[in-house]
Amino acid sequence: MTASALTKWPTCLACLRRLAQPFGATAASHGEPRARAVPVARPFVHIQTRAASHRMRLQDQGVVVRLLEDIPKFGRKHAIFRTERGRMRNEWFPKNKAEYMTPARFQELGLTRDAIGEVDRTFVILSALDVATRKAPEEQKMEEEPVPEIQIPQVKVQDVTPETAHALLSELIPNTLTFHREPVPIPVPQPKLAEEPKVSPLIARRAPAPTPQTPSTDKAERAIFGSVSSTDILNQIKALISGHEDASRIVLGPSSVKIVGLADGNDRIRHLGRWEIEIAVARAGSGLEPVRKLVEILPSAQ
Repeated sequence: MTASALTKWPTCLACLRRLAQPFGATAASHGEPRARAVPVARPFVHIQTRAASHRMRLQDQGVVVRLLEDIPKFGRKHAIFRTERGRMRNEWFPKNKAEYMTPARFQELGLTRDAIGEVDRTFVILSALDVATRKAPEEQKMEEEPVPEIQIPQVKVQDVTPETAHALLSELIPNTLTFHREPVPIPVPQPKLAEEPKVSPLIARRAPAPTPQTPSTDKAERAIFGSVSSTDILNQIKALISGHEDASRIVLGPSSVKIVGLADGNDRIRHLGRWEIEIAVARAGSGLEPVRKLVEILPSAQ
């Protein structure tokens, strides 16, 4: 009896013993009492399957070749490395671009297996950069020749003397510098009538009518939104003298403008009114008086 095409004969000893038992074997052979023996039917054909193998196979490392010319993205001439068998068989070897490096060829060239390198993927990129940055011979000659330095003449600006600066500022700056700011509204209280003295009705008819009380307008109540600082005054002074040839060379800083009447450390006007300022054009102790002007803060037009 031959095995079917879809069956395989078992190879292990346990399977052979199981198939060697007769077709009409009873259950007593499996350890049950003889009195209760029952015929057990076994299949005549036993199919044995084997699972597929999932073991990792070693990847083909390719063949060792030696380039006979420069090949972009692989390397320069005489470079030795591993590459795919199909590329070497179909592309490089028929066109005589590379040769196989067999043990005999290694011995002919006097090389060892240590000469096997890696593929140079940057070969084309580096070559393109060399060509792009390569300069023409004429440009190289021009770079080698020394370029004469061009000397730019320095223009010396003559300083303005304190006396001249004092005269120019006194003439060009008006006596009053005007700034407009929005005043803070003053709450108007309800007018209160004066208490009427207890007099006779006949006398009260002849007495004059009482006048309502009006709010006071002191300087402390005329505050403004924002302020006018010494920097604002300095910027306006510079704008006035910028068009003059000599006055535009006068050096003025934030410390050159002082607002008279303010506490030390305060350089901002926060109320409507007139204020006196001093413009210093010389160092302290030189004997030259500062230029005195007025600053007027007016309410802005609404």
